Amino acid sequence: MGAMASTPFGNATELPLNLWLSKIFPNFACNCLCRSALIHEKHVLFLSARRGKHGCPASDHRYPPAAFLLRRLIYEVSIEIEKEGITMRTTSILSLITCLWTVCSALTCNHLNAQQVAPAPRPNVLLIVADDMNWDTPGCFGGTANDLTPNIDQLASDGMRFWHAYVNISICTPSRSVMLTGLYSQNNGAEGFQRIRPGTPTLPAILNEAGYLCGTIGKPLRQQELFRWSVTYRWQGTGDEDRWGRDPAVYRQFAKNFFEMAKTSKQPFFLMANSHDPHRPFGGGQATRLHDERAKASRTFGAEEVRLPGFLPDLPAIRKELAEYCTSVRRLDDMVGSVLDELAAAQLVENTIVIFLADHGMPFPAAKFNCYVDSVRSPMIVRWPGIIEKGSIDRAHMVSAVDLQPTILEAVELPSAQTSDGRSFLPLLRGESQSNRDCVFAQFYHIHGSDALPMRSVLTKQSAYVFNPWTNGERRFKRLNEATFQAMQQAAKTDAAMAARVRHLVFRTVEEFFDLRTDPSCLVNLLGSDKTPTVAQKKEIEDLRAKLRTWMVQVKDPAIDAFDNRNQSDALERFVQAYRTRAAKEVEALKPYEKRKGYRF
Repeated sequence: MGAMASTPFGNATELPLNLWLSKIFPNFACNCLCRSALIHEKHVLFLSARRGKHGCPASDHRYPPAAFLLRRLIYEVSIEIEKEGITMRTTSILSLITCLWTVCSALTCNHLNAQQVAPAPRPNVLLIVADDMNWDTPGCFGGTANDLTPNIDQLASDGMRFWHAYVNISICTPSRSVMLTGLYSQNNGAEGFQRIRPGTPTLPAILNEAGYLCGTIGKPLRQQELFRWSVTYRWQGTGDEDRWGRDPAVYRQFAKNFFEMAKTSKQPFFLMANSHDPHRPFGGGQATRLHDERAKASRTFGAEEVRLPGFLPDLPAIRKELAEYCTSVRRLDDMVGSVLDELAAAQLVENTIVIFLADHGMPFPAAKFNCYVDSVRSPMIVRWPGIIEKGSIDRAHMVSAVDLQPTILEAVELPSAQTSDGRSFLPLLRGESQSNRDCVFAQFYHIHGSDALPMRSVLTKQSAYVFNPWTNGERRFKRLNEATFQAMQQAAKTDAAMAARVRHLVFRTVEEFFDLRTDPSCLVNLLGSDKTPTVAQKKEIEDLRAKLRTWMVQVKDPAIDAFDNRNQSDALERFVQAYRTRAAKEVEALKPYEKRKGYRF
């Protein structure tokens, strides 16, 4: 039986009483983080209590005064109960808690805005992340269709577009883990669908400690012990985010409540809003299940309306699938508009840094799951009223997701994390220039361990070099099952050029080099068996190899020995097999953690 209680958030169904007591009463809990999960409507509000001196709950400006006083009184009362050896029935405990809450509310009713520790005035931060969207999909970056992203385009008009922004890995959980840790995957622990290594500093935890109200909604990064979210949105029961992660109305309501909470508590906030669009299944197409298509996009697109990216051939089946993708993109844009509308309604625009980007490229061949330009290039937009010039575009510098954490921390005038692989690009937001912004690095490890296909790349504005230690002429790249690739395979039966393209996507070569000045879509591998690079290109290849190796040493990349022995097939195979074994063991070792948390990465 769960206990019912009246809380600052209304009538709430709480955890079973024994679990509730073990988390709320300090003397019944270990000397570590204690947590009460209050499920209110469709929200789960995590109220995280830090331990203060002598083990009692530390004063914390994140809580309404009555809530903090209640926690303190419960602590004191539980001490006395334990001292006296009193045994209380469940009904008595609930009556005591109800009484204490009434007293606390009365004592603090005239001080709802009081703070235990007044946070310093700092900018708010709103981070909006799209799921599986190509960099050139929004209209403000070229557009896959007309009138596709009006809200994102307006955000770009009010802020700065980064024409050369990238993420560092083209799969969701690892990519977002890089964003929030400022560490590459091998340094934060999330190389695939894994948790971030315990003890790693995260952006929301750092901001939380500085007095920020930190919230998240959408694609989950569960590890509450690391992120310390103040407020999260979770569907009751199954926790299946696809039930609401494509519904702009849910994001609107949550954003409205969250902004009101921040204003009431007089705290700066950090909100990470993660859409599930345009991840497959696409809107208006395969998403026929109720939970995947709970809300329709404000506009549906047809095959005749789309513009294909350069790395996809123009085939009817591909146009149809791309139109479905565009419909999902429009629903993402609806979500962006909903959240930004609520920010404006709360009169918080002027003091809020808004950052928009995608976690990686679109779920089509040669984009997601790879290390090509379209795999990791991202449509980053930053709006900061009074600091960033409206409608500005940075075409000169290359930035990446590993730089987000240090940039945000510097922007809100907080010290950088003790360890970081990234570098703040705050000067660029101020319209200044910054040196050593001429290349970025991308990685791919695995999804579930034993399926590892490790890849690395170094990208400049002029060229791209890719290292594929997994390829041996026989091993196949298997994540090519969508309708688009099936159409390419069908066309390859009568088209030699298409057949060559399909074969390359399936088998690859150990090294790839693309001249982006003439081949921006990475279609012609100049290190293929039938290609001969020019003298200038050969020098560029050597320069990129040197850049990649220097970076691999710097970040302790586990593939460094394989890279040094890239011309020896047996050395590459030993690396791939050893890495697959290690990754599979790490994924297996996560299962007890996942079982405890009721969540599978």
